[in-house]
Amino acid sequence: MDVLFQTLASLVASPIILVLIFAGMAIGVIVGMMPGLNATMAIALLLPVTFQMDAIPSISLLVAIFVGGMTGGCISGILLRIPGTANSVATVADGHAMTLKGQAGKALGLAIAASVFGTIFSGVILIAFAPILSSFALRFHYPEYVAAFLFAMAAVIAVSGESLSKGLIAAVLGALAASVGISAIDGLPRFDFGYREMYGGFPLIPALVGLFAVSQIMRSALSRDDGQSAPTQAVGWRELLPDRRELTRHLPNATRSAAIGTTVGILPAVGGGPAGLIAYAQARNASKEPTSFGNGAPGGIVASEAANNATVGGALITAMTLGIPGDTVTAMLIGALTIQGVQPGPLMFVNSPGVVYAIYTSVIVASLMMFVFMLGSTRFLIQMLRVPRSILLPCLFVVACVGIYSLNGRLFEVWVMCGFGLLGFLLEQYRYPLAPVILGFLLGPPLEANLRQMLGQYDSLMPLVTRPIPLVLLFGALLFVVFSLRARRRTVDMLVEKPVSRKDSQ
Repeated sequence: MDVLFQTLASLVASPIILVLIFAGMAIGVIVGMMPGLNATMAIALLLPVTFQMDAIPSISLLVAIFVGGMTGGCISGILLRIPGTANSVATVADGHAMTLKGQAGKALGLAIAASVFGTIFSGVILIAFAPILSSFALRFHYPEYVAAFLFAMAAVIAVSGESLSKGLIAAVLGALAASVGISAIDGLPRFDFGYREMYGGFPLIPALVGLFAVSQIMRSALSRDDGQSAPTQAVGWRELLPDRRELTRHLPNATRSAAIGTTVGILPAVGGGPAGLIAYAQARNASKEPTSFGNGAPGGIVASEAANNATVGGALITAMTLGIPGDTVTAMLIGALTIQGVQPGPLMFVNSPGVVYAIYTSVIVASLMMFVFMLGSTRFLIQMLRVPRSILLPCLFVVACVGIYSLNGRLFEVWVMCGFGLLGFLLEQYRYPLAPVILGFLLGPPLEANLRQMLGQYDSLMPLVTRPIPLVLLFGALLFVVFSLRARRRTVDMLVEKPVSRKDSQ
């Protein structure tokens, strides 16, 4: 705890770190509120910039983008009925209904307050429980890591998209892409086709930028809408300040929703969107006026925003303690830490405590800065919704190309970025989810390495079922798949079932 306070004091006393946290938070909010863009894309574009920084400044900047991006989507959702990100889907109905009633300021104020509360709540849980979980994770050996990676991949595949088979295919594609190059176990080249540039495999950062940023630019460029119309309703900062009585009234709802969001965030690749929807349903069930939800109920905004922002801390718990990305943003953060020479996992708390506490501090400080920033700049942020995509998208693509080329001065990496961008675009065109691709790309090599080392030591797969931790993790993976299949089958039955007409009944 003394190290935490010392790190907090050093970060707060460092103007450069504070500027980076503020800049990251502001970038995250602005990108998150622009329909079609998200925090994943912002981090992908800024990753090359962080390579010239030390580990603590770079991770502080990226975590702040994560925090800001989770909140920014509520602005366009409430004002335009278009969620800036998928995380704010559950906010749209009640938020825009309040805007139509002339209560846009109140809706935005509640959304901002709930977002800050949810992020800080999950940050406290992160600080309290991540060290405990990392101590537990130190017991992991080859079988435990194999089971943990299989659990993460099964969880992602089960909740990704409308088809379990498509999620599996996407994960296999990611793992195959990661297997290109010289094997880390036996030093043999694989899938290089005699091309020397391929000996090192596909570089991580260009692949991430292409898969999430370039593919998003391509999808947005093909959209028919060139821009969004900014709302005419003026919103001043005084209107954004919620009343103390209203804050007290919504506190139980916000606490319950933040707890749901933190729990959901721990599960790999579930994300803020489902967390917001689950918390929204719970808030409606607990409300004395459930019929008001969807028609401008403030409780719906509070539940959705507290939950989706609380997934920040939950996702970071999984990423920091096990090295498994909780969502696409934490996949980017794991890549950034790896490039900086910091290996996410239980040993990170022993080998890099300064980075760990920098992550803690960045979550809390970025949340507090975000509250002040959004109160003071909402009117300006609303006007940014007028920026046409015909100007925004080419600028983003140029930034991506320049950033990737500046890493190592290799045109090959720019082509890798474009190739993965085309891959991501085609996958989403045919409704293949991207989350399993990046999880397979990140977890494929360590899964292979631990599996081969386990087979070398035990000469059997039996440790996966004879040791308690792997057995529990594999059972959890099986439950994910079974419940996902049942949910999909129930959905299909509801779609194909036709009501019996009066004529047929006779």
